[in-house]
Amino acid sequence: MELSLLFDSNRTGHNDLFLRFAGQIYICDSYYLALDGELMPDIEKGSEVRVSLRRLLEQWYSAIETVPEGGSVYLPYDFSDQYTAWLHCTRSGDTVTIVHGHTDLEGWSISPSALGQHMFRLPRFQPNGPPVQTLISDLIEGIRKSMAQNA
Repeated sequence: MELSLLFDSNRTGHNDLFLRFAGQIYICDSYYLALDGELMPDIEKGSEVRVSLRRLLEQWYSAIETVPEGGSVYLPYDFSDQYTAWLHCTRSGDTVTIVHGHTDLEGWSISPSALGQHMFRLPRFQPNGPPVQTLISDLIEGIRKSMAQNA
């Protein structure tokens, strides 16, 4: 199973973030990554999206690497006006079951670079697809590659 989250700037903040997951490509906006309230004021102009995305992926990596047996985490990727889209990941031994879905939690209400408890408790998550199983090592490798490609 391939997983990646990549930014390809078109200088609009829209339709420039691509999640590849389970043979699908989900296209979303980087707009709220650029507006990330947790970014330091001295971030170089024009690098906001990449810095925010890198911090988002670092949180993904940390959460997946430390999720306990039987535990689960939510990995957000789409921050929109009226919803956010997430991957719900549940660990079982060396494997992880991933379910794509969304919630009515608005993208503007959370900071992509400081997700806090949203990664562990997400209200009103609605799956939109079948569960996909993969090795946890493959998921971690996909996150690592995404971090490197968005550097």
